[in-house]
Amino acid sequence: MSNTVMYTARFFSPQLLVVRNGSIKSYTISGEMLVGRHTKENMVDIDLDADFVSRAHGKFIYSNTGCFYVDTGSTNGTYLGGARLTANEPHRLTNGDVLHIYNGTLTDKNDVITMIMMFDHPAGFTPQNIDLDDQTTQVSIGRSVDRDVTVSSQAISADHAVFFKTGQGWAIADKGSTNGVFLNNCRVTTPLYLKLGDCVRVVNINFIFLGDKILYQNVRYDQQGSNKCSTLQIHIVQRTVRKLFSVHALLRDINVTFKSGEMILILGGSGAGKTTLVNAILGYEKAEGKILYDNVDLYADDQTVQNKISFVPQSDLMRGFDSVYHTLHNAAEMKLPDSMPPELIEKKVYETLKLFNLDKVESSLVKQLSGGERKRLSVAIEYIADPEVFFLDEPDSGIDGHYTVQLMAILRKIANEGKIIVIISHGANRIAQNFDKVLVLAKSKQDQCGYVSYYGTVENSYKFFDTDNLEAIVGKVNDDPDYYIGKFKGLYI
Repeated sequence: MSNTVMYTARFFSPQLLVVRNGSIKSYTISGEMLVGRHTKENMVDIDLDADFVSRAHGKFIYSNTGCFYVDTGSTNGTYLGGARLTANEPHRLTNGDVLHIYNGTLTDKNDVITMIMMFDHPAGFTPQNIDLDDQTTQVSIGRSVDRDVTVSSQAISADHAVFFKTGQGWAIADKGSTNGVFLNNCRVTTPLYLKLGDCVRVVNINFIFLGDKILYQNVRYDQQGSNKCSTLQIHIVQRTVRKLFSVHALLRDINVTFKSGEMILILGGSGAGKTTLVNAILGYEKAEGKILYDNVDLYADDQTVQNKISFVPQSDLMRGFDSVYHTLHNAAEMKLPDSMPPELIEKKVYETLKLFNLDKVESSLVKQLSGGERKRLSVAIEYIADPEVFFLDEPDSGIDGHYTVQLMAILRKIANEGKIIVIISHGANRIAQNFDKVLVLAKSKQDQCGYVSYYGTVENSYKFFDTDNLEAIVGKVNDDPDYYIGKFKGLYI
């Protein structure tokens, strides 16, 4: 806590976060904006699309006198701090105010809509879920890397807050933080129980309790503690190889963007171009096109940006007779800046051992490790240099289900720190919940070239391919690749 800086809110144009049906969407509030249920006869600016919302439910008004909300006589009302607002009376909103619309008695997350007004908001964020299954009893939040949710901002205390499960349900507690914890915009001084749709705010990041999960804003911070949302933009015209007297294209028309905080899965059948794509992005086998990280072209860069990107191959080159500790320490000495003091290198090594659950085997020889432990060590070797983008080629290959789930949970945590994680995998069903996006490549039967046949959320991929699991998608694009290539192209024409 001694390294935590006092937080002072900054004020920008108001941003409204709307949480509905387990998803989060943001709106910039300007002028007068109507809230309600959109129909052909009733046009609204913020469509809440729920039966328990009136067609003209309320409105936000932003002018030089402030920001206000007015419930325009809705059937089910709008609530602030547990109290129903008086209809047709403007209510001035302050930073962090939380409005709720309820569908009678709450039974699940679909019975409540949460609206959060933020004047101090991150420059960018990625929505992220924490599943609250039967095995989860607490979720810790803090700046320390051993927290369940790590937030790198200096305004966050090392051990800031904790969600915890009791016999009576889930609750939130402040762990003695410098800048406090707020439940529905009221500071938490003692542990408090949560109800569906409640919003817990830590500095300017919101965590919404939805019963079976916590939905929150995954925010990326740079080394100076400033909020930053980085992008890796991939624009490949084509990647070709020469065969005898002809030129053959392996990939064409790849245009996708990865964002910090995202964990992306690459799927595709054999020969669809998954490894070719990764090699092109990394510059091992350059393609015709551009690879931009924060608008800097990796192909033209002089290693400054390229050093922020790391690759973990299927096989490793670790020495079997070195201990886990010495393997990681040697990697730290090679990859970390020469100016870093030995004590900070040592601290980094032990933090990394703990993050990857290798602290209990730090004295073991590499050759004595299980397949899962060895794979975690190979990822840890790359992680210790603090790259911003990770590519992993089948990290679940050759390890059993338990170790795969454990490794993916660690990678999800790394993504939550604001990294971009990109994974090629063939056994995706058991780890599907970890991914924000899925990129599916298909090899066209017409020209034997790889194309994008889908890029988007995992949930929407099921609808796009009319299936309920990721591995079935590979079979579909193998059977009829050109149909799905054309279908995806048709979304943007």
